[in-house]
Amino acid sequence: MLLVVVAPLSQAQRSRGDRRPIEFGIDGGIAFGLDNPKVTALVVPIPVFRVGFQMTDRVALEPRLQLISAHAGGQTATSYGIEMGVVYSPNGDRVGNGLYGRPFIGISGESVSGAGSNSDGHAGMGIGLKIPFADRRLATRWEANYTHGFGTPSSNTIGLLFGLSFFTR
Repeated sequence: MLLVVVAPLSQAQRSRGDRRPIEFGIDGGIAFGLDNPKVTALVVPIPVFRVGFQMTDRVALEPRLQLISAHAGGQTATSYGIEMGVVYSPNGDRVGNGLYGRPFIGISGESVSGAGSNSDGHAGMGIGLKIPFADRRLATRWEANYTHGFGTPSSNTIGLLFGLSFFTR
């Protein structure tokens, strides 16, 4: 679905000679579960990879992928997350300077060998700050977000993300 949306837009940009940067990034964070049982998760080192495709000076499409796998005592546990977000920067800075909003939707799940697997959809909203450095080719990202999981039972989470971005232009 992402290719159907991105391919025509990127072709149109090339034909106009408009060269927008692509943002590659990694994120870590801490999440606080608001439901019972209350859970706090610190995710470090950086297991989330994201790519931002600038559609305009203010809007970028941002797919994200998270994958964590652990193997011990003959058992394997895997956790994954796939998200699609839209990053809106009101000041229109193409390489990320200032505040942004990021609504997102996704699927997350886990699988444990011998115990089965499950996956659920989620949606949420993040508000953050990008601070460029190194001649505006790198930026730090700080974000607070809320996520609602649509599983049974449903879940609610407050997250704090910290990340590093690299811009191609």
